[in-house]
Amino acid sequence: MEIFVEKQPNCIASLRATIPSSTVKAKLDKLAQEYRKSAKLPGFRPGKAPVAVVARKYRDAIAEEAVKELLREAVDKAAKDNGLKIINAFDLKHDEVTDKDLDLSAQLTLEPEFTLPDLESLDVEVLEEIVTDEHVERQIGMLLERRAQFDDVKDRALKMGDYAVLDFNATAEGKPLAEICPEAPSALKGGEGLWIALNEGELLPGFCEGLVGMTEGEEKAIEITVPDDFFIESLRGKKITNNVTLKGIKSKTLPELTDEVMKELTGRNLEDLRKFLREALESSATAETERKKRAAAVEHLVKNVNFETPVAFVMNEARRVVGEIVEAEQSRGLSNEDLLSKKDEIFQHAQMSAQFRVHADFILTRLAQEQNITASQEEMIAHIESLARRLDMPMEKLVKQLAKRNGFASVESDVTRDKALDFLASKVRVKKPADKE
Repeated sequence: MEIFVEKQPNCIASLRATIPSSTVKAKLDKLAQEYRKSAKLPGFRPGKAPVAVVARKYRDAIAEEAVKELLREAVDKAAKDNGLKIINAFDLKHDEVTDKDLDLSAQLTLEPEFTLPDLESLDVEVLEEIVTDEHVERQIGMLLERRAQFDDVKDRALKMGDYAVLDFNATAEGKPLAEICPEAPSALKGGEGLWIALNEGELLPGFCEGLVGMTEGEEKAIEITVPDDFFIESLRGKKITNNVTLKGIKSKTLPELTDEVMKELTGRNLEDLRKFLREALESSATAETERKKRAAAVEHLVKNVNFETPVAFVMNEARRVVGEIVEAEQSRGLSNEDLLSKKDEIFQHAQMSAQFRVHADFILTRLAQEQNITASQEEMIAHIESLARRLDMPMEKLVKQLAKRNGFASVESDVTRDKALDFLASKVRVKKPADKE
């Protein structure tokens, strides 16, 4: 078997192979013998038909299977002879399968070539999430909000700290804001009977300040130029006109913080509630610190370990990311028309995200190989159980689906990469906020 391999950019290589006629014939004969065992042909008992008859009857199927097996053998030889790590082969082309030498060609996807840095000296640090008394009291304050009382105010003008009941519409460039920026939160676009808490920076910077001093029934146009650091990029620098009618003023009163009120709300007195809330917040803080460690470690390696990634892998991942974005936007109420208007932005974001994910996956896979990290059967079962819960699907049904599409290898890879990420996160330094300079 003669093998020729030519490397190309983006982890691709071209393979050309010439298979001797003797090898081709031996492969065809072997497959014909295997087909004979289960062949059912008229006039013959199952498995008793002459090989030559079977070979003629199933000629095309045998030839197709023979070419696939010969390609696998050629790929294995190419990998061994050229020191390549081949992920897959595609775009197979070949001559007609006859009693002559067989020429075939294919494109190969190669595993990227790179070297991981010394992880013992990984220069990554994150700030630890710390729970303070202020965090606990904030949670208690949120519980008190459930018993908040709102009273009508009739004897004065609107002031900061009040709740304004508004009818208003927002326009920009002479068009409704909903048309200019469909992705904006609904409260920014206006509406009828909206309750707005008058706090600095609520909705648009300067909006609440513009409402101060209004009285019930008053109408006013509040013009705001959106600052350059506003969180919605498409609105930055635009002048927005808010035509407002103040329908009412409400003042909020919270109940007194007592054991009795907390027992009614939570079944716990204040001391027990503070202890419970602190434990819950500390558990969340620990999880968030771990999340930050994992994210920072991967981001560091993706930034500092440079290599080409297979274009096909990135494109496949980009399609998945587009699906995720579309599903998220639709859940927020964005129409298909609005999504089409943002398609270039969505695709650009998906491409960047996909490039990062694929890069990170190759790094974590290599790390798992170098550290001999593997997935146990128990870990794979736990992963499938977790996936079934997320999909709200019976585990038995999910297992059948995975078996049908050979998905257990993917589960094993997911678990292995996740364990590699845990190993990587263990190398990240954690700094307490008090240590921050």
